[in-house]
Amino acid sequence: MLTIRQQTLLNAIVEDFVESGVPVGSKTLMDNHQLTISPATIRAEMKRLEDSGFIEKTHTSSGRVPSLNGYKHYIRSLQEELESDDMVVHAKNHMQLAERVAEETQYVSIVSGYHSGKGLSDIHLTAFHEHLLLIVVYQNGDVDHQQINWQKHLTQKQIVLLNQYLYERLEYLNELQMEFLLQDDLPVEQQLLRTIISWIVRRLTDREPVIHIAGRELLFESLAASDIEVIKHTLTYIDSSAFIHKLNNMNDNLVNVKIGQEIDDTLQDVSLVTAPVKSEGFFGRLAVIGPVQMSYRKVFEELKAL
Repeated sequence: MLTIRQQTLLNAIVEDFVESGVPVGSKTLMDNHQLTISPATIRAEMKRLEDSGFIEKTHTSSGRVPSLNGYKHYIRSLQEELESDDMVVHAKNHMQLAERVAEETQYVSIVSGYHSGKGLSDIHLTAFHEHLLLIVVYQNGDVDHQQINWQKHLTQKQIVLLNQYLYERLEYLNELQMEFLLQDDLPVEQQLLRTIISWIVRRLTDREPVIHIAGRELLFESLAASDIEVIKHTLTYIDSSAFIHKLNNMNDNLVNVKIGQEIDDTLQDVSLVTAPVKSEGFFGRLAVIGPVQMSYRKVFEELKAL
């Protein structure tokens, strides 16, 4: 656990290094920030940050650079400062959204998601011979049904409670807010409920996703232009169905940050920031892709301003 002073110094080191690309020393910190501590104290605290694995010494300079752990700690601190953990971006024009974020942040921006088309108005589960029959009624009057294979016997009381449970969460299903569907005391085994919900979600999203990508050319500026392999892998990943599938399955209201191999084994020097996007009839995700040495403050502040 870092002290307030150590966290302040770590934040300053990360932001100075992001801005300049040059390892940061105690003199730089004193010159760039109105610190009320002495250079000797700064050096002592930097040594503690280095010993704890938050910053690293380079071979070519006496300054320090953030470690991967340092970036992650800084990001958590920034989320708390800007209260951006739970945030939904609202936008009517998703192409303009991608273009605006790319222009403002100077990183690749992607909006991907689904138009909901027809929302749910009712769900009803009933026993049918040795199986369960799920009947779904949409807001436009269409009716859908599916046989659910479940070997265990459900009592009539369990079926009634399950129907009530699902009906009370129609809004969450329509907005694909999966995190609110399995949190309470469940009327049946979780696996059965997961099976039912998964089928409903597939029906709601069983179509080609909407995808807008802006700023591909910015990769050549934000990533090391000399490392063509990293740029090539990143472009390939952005255009892959696996990436779009991963984005569209982030069904929460959280701003997520993934770095390097947390995204993909081929993207060690890349960072990915995502936030949920919602507008009338659309549910999806906004993604910002850049280097690990990303200006996270600029990205978070831009997302918060949308």
